[in-house]
Amino acid sequence: CPDRAVTRGEMAAFLVRALDLTPMTAGDPFTDDDGSLFETDIETLRSHGITAGCTTTTFCPDRAVTRGEMAAFLVRGLA
Repeated sequence: CPDRAVTRGEMAAFLVRALDLTPMTAGDPFTDDDGSLFETDIETLRSHGITAGCTTTTFCPDRAVTRGEMAAFLVRGLA
């Protein structure tokens, strides 16, 4: 849906695939992604230093990603 905002979880999946990151699942600090379709992608971004989450214990996977967040994720991912 072109008019629907992309969620932070969806963004994690896009970036893991676009950057061809090796999936990582060790040490999941986020309490709000358990059982999420994007849990492995979220943990992979965290393990690669691309995100630290909304807080130290949450990722907010269902919240819309902002332009600023997306820009920050891209800068970190492409560094």
